[in-house]
Order: sequence, then structure tokens, then C-alpha cells
Amino acid sequence: MIRFSKMADYGVLLLGHFVRHAGELASSNALAEAYHMPRPVVANLLKEFCKGGLLESKRGLHGGYRLALPAESITLLQVLAVIDGPVQLTDCAAERVVDFCDYTDVCPSRSPMRAVNQRIVQFLDSLTLAELLSDVPVEPLSAAALFAGAATPSVDSSSTSLDS
Repeated sequence: MIRFSKMADYGVLLLGHFVRHAGELASSNALAEAYHMPRPVVANLLKEFCKGGLLESKRGLHGGYRLALPAESITLLQVLAVIDGPVQLTDCAAERVVDFCDYTDVCPSRSPMRAVNQRIVQFLDSLTLAELLSDVPVEPLSAAALFAGAATPSVDSSSTSLDS
């Protein structure tokens, strides 16, 4: 089963706050309280997002965090990479594979799994925070699209309100 980590869930939730409150500073304590998350988890995620260039911080009494980039230019792939590292379905789906598997010489699934992994990565890289957190539904990928090389799904941009 493909699943995002709990930390990824928390991270998207926190970044959603910054999308909905563009330009406003928010402290880790205020975010932890508002979203019922443990303070150390929030603080660590915010620190990682700063290191990853997604958030910027301002020190001082009235300091806090805010998006470092427009929500339209931050992709879900970037968010997941900051939190969990590279997205890969299996170890052999990685771009640079070290000989770790005893079945490499007989495995028929490495190439297809790399193709599936690549399509998922492309989709995650095409989905921005602005799209993810808007009221516009994101078109799901079909299994046929994953394997057949269909174009990345599009999102109807006629209604891209971020008011929530």
C-alpha cells in the first residue's frame, strides 16, 4: 500500500495554514495549539521546512514562520522530500541502485516499478500547494495512465480560490 507518513500529513496541514494566511507570521507554539499537535513535532517540521527553503523564519518577540515561496511554486514532491526524503516505491526504483538484491538477475519487475515510480514522482511534482489546498478537485491518475505514458492530469484552473 502506498501511504504518506504521519509526519507528511502534519507537514501538509501546517503548510496549509501558511497558504491560507499568506504573508502572516505564525509561531510554532501557536501552530501546535491551533492544530492539536505536539510542540516538538511542529518545531522540528518548521525547522526542516526552513532548511528545505519552503519556509522562512523571523526571530524575536513578534517573530515566527511564513512561506518563503508562493504556494503556486511549492510542489507536494518538495514537501515530501523535505520530510521523508526521496519518493520511491521500492529500493530498486531509485535512480542510483546499489547491488543489494539477490534477485536482480531474475527480477522482471525492476523496470516496470521504476516506470510507476517515475509517474508518481511526476504527478507529485506537478501538484502545487495552491492546487492541493484549493477547492478544485485534483484529477486522479488511472492505472492505465501510470503505465501507458499518458500526460500528467490537469486541474481546472477556472476556480482557484484559496479562501478557507
